[in-house]
Amino acid sequence: MQRAATRVNELSALELRRMISRREISPRELAAEFLRAIRAVDPKIRSYVTVDDAMTLAMAEDVERRLAQGEDLPLAGIPYALKDLTDTAGLRTTYGSRARQHNVPRADAAVASRLKASGGILLGKTNTPEFGNRATTAFGLFPATLNPWRLDLTAGGSSGGSAAAVAACLAAFAGGSDGGGSIRIPSSCCGVVGIKASRGRISNAPNANPRGGLITHGPIARSVRDAALMLDVMAGYEPGDPFYAPPHPGGFLAAADQKPERLRIGLLLKSDKWIDPQVVKAVEETASLLRSLGHHVAEADVDLTGLGPLFRIMAESEGAANDVDPSHYSDAYSVWCHERGSKLSAVEFIRATEEMFRRSREIITSALEWDVLLTPTVTLPPQPVATFLATVERVAEDDLAYIPFTYPFNITGQPAISLPLGWSTEETPIGVQFVGPPFGEARLISLAAEIEAAAPWQSRYPATMARPS
Repeated sequence: MQRAATRVNELSALELRRMISRREISPRELAAEFLRAIRAVDPKIRSYVTVDDAMTLAMAEDVERRLAQGEDLPLAGIPYALKDLTDTAGLRTTYGSRARQHNVPRADAAVASRLKASGGILLGKTNTPEFGNRATTAFGLFPATLNPWRLDLTAGGSSGGSAAAVAACLAAFAGGSDGGGSIRIPSSCCGVVGIKASRGRISNAPNANPRGGLITHGPIARSVRDAALMLDVMAGYEPGDPFYAPPHPGGFLAAADQKPERLRIGLLLKSDKWIDPQVVKAVEETASLLRSLGHHVAEADVDLTGLGPLFRIMAESEGAANDVDPSHYSDAYSVWCHERGSKLSAVEFIRATEEMFRRSREIITSALEWDVLLTPTVTLPPQPVATFLATVERVAEDDLAYIPFTYPFNITGQPAISLPLGWSTEETPIGVQFVGPPFGEARLISLAAEIEAAAPWQSRYPATMARPS
């Protein structure tokens, strides 16, 4: 649906920051506008699971005080949301699980602390499947999050609440986490931008090494530049982190303003999984766009097959390691993963980890023949929320068939970004993925910003998104 963005909650994060700096709106007024939009729209899509108006407005007042005292705050009052897997001091964090439904952390996760310190205003926590274990935001503690573009379809997962909130303009941007595609998958389904950063770019503190180093936090936004701004704030090392990514000089927002050189882009559409022709079309049309921008695009030979069993060992071991009585899980699939993971031995886990990193070296070496890889994000357009990944015994198999282009780059630790460059025959979003070399976020962001300028998507809004009165 095409229309002008006239409501304040429909503006970009950077536009909102400019409005605050020019004193056209105060942080408290802006936060109140977003809270009104959440009340008006979110009952339709169920992106949020916890909203505390008093906390949000108190944070806004604190940001106003800090700005008045002359603090330089990169976010300066921008309202954002966080996935309900991210610890927030004093605000319920359930992990989408009945076992954690009353959990109120005493301390912030590192990313939550960084966003708060930078002057962001937390609107609330967004829905996730239990412990982030599905590629759809359903079957967990809370009712399923619905796709803002069509309410009978999945918003993707496991950061589906964050992606839906951003797509429906209920947060300027939002934090997600990605252990197999969980930022990029819902970004594809909901028509927004999602970045999985390089391993070590964003601290997982207080966690140390989740899922063998496969999981990272990351930004979800409506524009590349907004995502880059959020990544600048989220990025950074914390003492004791097992992985480290060197800082990018000048930051990632600055990279969005730099035109990329002519790039060698490897087109990767080979998979042992079926890819919907509409997805193939979106990738091929993107390749044509890239050629028109002066880039060299040719078929890449990078083998991503055979990684599924290794990935499943990581995921199921993580499930078994949760300190949860299986009878307290919300989702039968969590029980299934817990039971399978409990049967794995330490020897099996170590062997899978070694093989995973051996294959990782092979994939990175092959990918380095190109400046950037171009792939589908997922193999299907958004699917019916009631039935997608609904059969417990088939979830693992069907999930791997859906994400053969996302989880391999969690294994390699390479940065990747999903952009909303395709649309299905039913006018639902289809994401296209770009993958960079290790620590190559700046190159991806520069290219993505060039693409966004050539084929902008910001004027499109979900038709089901009622505008708040």
